[in-house]
Amino acid sequence: MLTPNSHWYFQPRLILGIITILALTGLFSWHYANEQEDPSFAYRNGMILLSNPGMSIEQLTDQGVRPIERVLSEIDEIRTFSARIKQGYANIDIELKDSIYETDVIWQRVKDRTRQAASRMGEINLSVHDRVQDTQGIVLSVNSGQGLLEDRRMALVVRDELLKLADVRTASLIGAPQEQLSVAYSSQSMRETGVSPIDIANTLQQRNAQTSLGTLQNPSFTTGVNSLTRLDTLQSVKNTQISMPNGQSVPLSSIADIAYRADPQSNEQFWYNGQRTVGIALTLPPDSIRVTETGRLIRNKINELNQRYAQASITIHLFQPDWTQKRRSSLLTSLLYSCLGVALVLMCLMTFRSALIVSLSIPAIALSAIGLFGMFGGVIHQMTIAGLVLSLGLMVDNSIVMAERIVHHLERGMTRSHAAITAIKELYKPLATATLTTIAAFVPMLLSTGGVADFIATIPILVIICILFSYVISLSFVPILSKLLAYQDKPANRITRIFNTTGGHIAHGALNYPKATLMVSVCVITLLLSLPASKGEFFPKTNRDQAYVDIQLPLGSSVSETTNVANAIADELKSSDSITNTYSFTGNSGPRFYYNLVQQPNESHIARIVFETKAEVAVADVVNRLNNEFKVQFPNFIVTAHELGQGPPIESPIEVRVLANTNQNALGAAEALFALLNERVDTKSVRRAYVLGKPALNLATNKQQLQVSNITEQQLSQYLAWQTTGLTATTLNYTLDPIDLVVAVPQPVNNSTELLSTQILTDTRQFIPASLFLEQSVVGIPPVAVRQDGFHTLTVLSDVAEGYSEEEIIEQLQSKAKVLTDEFDVTIEFGGEAAESEQANSALLVAMPAGIVLLFVALVLQFNSYRLSLVVMCSIPLGAIGAPAMLSLVNIPFGFMSILGVLALAGIVVNTAIILIESTLQGIKNGLQKKQAIAAAVNERFRPILLTTITTIIGMLPLTSSQSPLWPPLAWAVIGGLITSTALMMFIMPVALSLLLKPVKNDIQTQ
Repeated sequence: MLTPNSHWYFQPRLILGIITILALTGLFSWHYANEQEDPSFAYRNGMILLSNPGMSIEQLTDQGVRPIERVLSEIDEIRTFSARIKQGYANIDIELKDSIYETDVIWQRVKDRTRQAASRMGEINLSVHDRVQDTQGIVLSVNSGQGLLEDRRMALVVRDELLKLADVRTASLIGAPQEQLSVAYSSQSMRETGVSPIDIANTLQQRNAQTSLGTLQNPSFTTGVNSLTRLDTLQSVKNTQISMPNGQSVPLSSIADIAYRADPQSNEQFWYNGQRTVGIALTLPPDSIRVTETGRLIRNKINELNQRYAQASITIHLFQPDWTQKRRSSLLTSLLYSCLGVALVLMCLMTFRSALIVSLSIPAIALSAIGLFGMFGGVIHQMTIAGLVLSLGLMVDNSIVMAERIVHHLERGMTRSHAAITAIKELYKPLATATLTTIAAFVPMLLSTGGVADFIATIPILVIICILFSYVISLSFVPILSKLLAYQDKPANRITRIFNTTGGHIAHGALNYPKATLMVSVCVITLLLSLPASKGEFFPKTNRDQAYVDIQLPLGSSVSETTNVANAIADELKSSDSITNTYSFTGNSGPRFYYNLVQQPNESHIARIVFETKAEVAVADVVNRLNNEFKVQFPNFIVTAHELGQGPPIESPIEVRVLANTNQNALGAAEALFALLNERVDTKSVRRAYVLGKPALNLATNKQQLQVSNITEQQLSQYLAWQTTGLTATTLNYTLDPIDLVVAVPQPVNNSTELLSTQILTDTRQFIPASLFLEQSVVGIPPVAVRQDGFHTLTVLSDVAEGYSEEEIIEQLQSKAKVLTDEFDVTIEFGGEAAESEQANSALLVAMPAGIVLLFVALVLQFNSYRLSLVVMCSIPLGAIGAPAMLSLVNIPFGFMSILGVLALAGIVVNTAIILIESTLQGIKNGLQKKQAIAAAVNERFRPILLTTITTIIGMLPLTSSQSPLWPPLAWAVIGGLITSTALMMFIMPVALSLLLKPVKNDIQTQ
């Protein structure tokens, strides 16, 4: 005799108390756990910056880049590195291997090793940046109304105020020219006074030496003595005494004009709706704050600053916390609609009592999962909520099976307690196997590594937690509710009668006509496989009302020319009725306000325009229209509009890199590849990411003449700097940020004739033109050099024409690339979207064997049979077939999110097979003939299987109409796979079991 009260898991107060605590924990986590818009990534990308304004590309390569390359090549955890070298400046991008997660240790090693190398580089400045992946999700502008320099000073005040907020990690100025204090000293003044600019610079440097005078100590106190040589005000600079040739001294302000100015070498600019301004980009720490709450604090702080500095205007432009709230609200709405739809379906297809029990288990499972997730530091973002939505059909599966089994026993006269206990004893093992097999389907996602794996990491975690809780709740919460809620034996309604007979009809038809069943199934599978796949991008777009235009002029173009082009395009965009605001960033690619934007710092020929559209406007249509217009309007420039997208940052759909030991070999192969891509009809906007050569002024010194005149090359260089961008004397530290004090002519020269006419003051007080010491020539040199992993590198980029696939283009190029590899002795690498999609697939496939092994182990332990285990595993392709077919019907490309949907299908599909096999074996064990047991199993399990399928489909439907393009591919893949797998399983499985099971009674072993 069963005694329910003796079972601890059947104690209502205990079970309901534990569930209540877990649910309250989940509610607390939902409202107080850390949140952000997107998942964060391990810091695998970094950058090393090298600078020395006086160095040529060749000098900086030999003295700076190559030594750093040697250091980086010795660090095993680095996957690849690439250097981009220009006159006086180089940046080296570093990418760590996908398997590295303890990145701080590696970056510290990089810093230590490069610091050692930097000590042998002379005057080359080196800095390592290991947080370049951070998203600058909040962008402000500061307008003082008093000019750009005052905007910068005000922005520095605002920056420091915002950094006082605990949740703001960094605040960087955007488009703010570096401020200088300029000593405008003309050639005419030099002739009149006999004082050279070098003399003035040396005097200023000595006046600002800030030599320490030590400390005064006595038994009662210790005090420091301030330096006698320090320039700490503008007036102190003006009052600096300059020694004249006649022995007298005069204040500097009497022979030169002294004023603040913008650094003429500043490249980066920020324009808002056609007006130049200074911006501030804020970075928030990932995984440790509630972004929406931090956004509220930042808004309050900005309102406070606007009131405090009424003469200035601080405006928020790009604000990620708003998008975080929208993402969360949208997916939460989908989750609520899914729950409501599932509950309605259950009410229609089950008894009210069973439907109520299963419906109550949904919030119990979801809240318990969120509670556990939050307790261990989980972060709420769009992937977290997506994991809950994806889990919805899975989490009710066990509850449906348990509730149906309890009703089955109640219909046969058992009491509520005994029916529940009996169902628990019958189902705990098969449900455990089904739970384990479902978990196995998500193991590849859980174990995969790399950036794409990091992006989806919370999906398998949430799904696995939900599945585990669904197993526990199906064996505890559902039986307890079944015991507490009264059961009334009502006549079956029409829908129930249909369910009770349909399964038997299907089984008998399949068993009586096995050949016809298999032939029809093969025809259906063939038809599904023959449906044409929709072409499109592997990674979907986002749903923001923002997009951007990337502008690339020829390498070496001035920032002024780039700005003129960018402003012309921005004006045209602003005139459109569909566009509300434009933000132009010239001389660089602007702040990384979205997680996967490509960063291009300090590039005078680069600009990016971010624009916002009206809410009702389709961004994709605007982008397509703009690209068609740009082709006609700017044939000589690369101007491309883009939607914000998901996945890793990609510069172009097709990217072909040529690596060689010599630049000549690389150039020959790159030009051949450019010609191959340019002649194809399936490519467009084929372009070189390099320049063959650009005119440059080369100056050679006459060392003999310099020696005769007692002039050094350094002094000559200082005179030339005075005539151009200015001769730096010292650095002043009395302002908010350190600024350079420079000696410069009032009007810098802009041609070689004027430059060579520069007057040089000799020791004998004679004036000699610089042309006496210099010979000029014009040479053609590339304005930028690119190296990857120590090799000369040239890159060819291309877009894909509409209706074509980049995978097919690259596949056809492979053979021709092999010929070029042998001909020019180079290495050719393919990048772009195809390479990134292949890397994303590989990340999942590498971990696939672990999931298969776990699945196989669970099945063998359940059935103790290789054949039945293989039958279950062979059912997985039945779901995979339907996913691309459904995507074809709804005209959605089969991309990365669709692959995730197929992986999720595996757990659902095998559960159906396990339930049918387990019921069949139980029927044989109870004395039924083989075919009777199969028919009874299909008939008995038809309704639970169909209920699980329908509830999962209903749970996915809200995602098919989601505002974000991220989720429809996943949802439709799951829906299509469920439909085909359920339909085919009901027909194929009876035939398969009939062939595999022995016809002997009570023998449940396979042949």
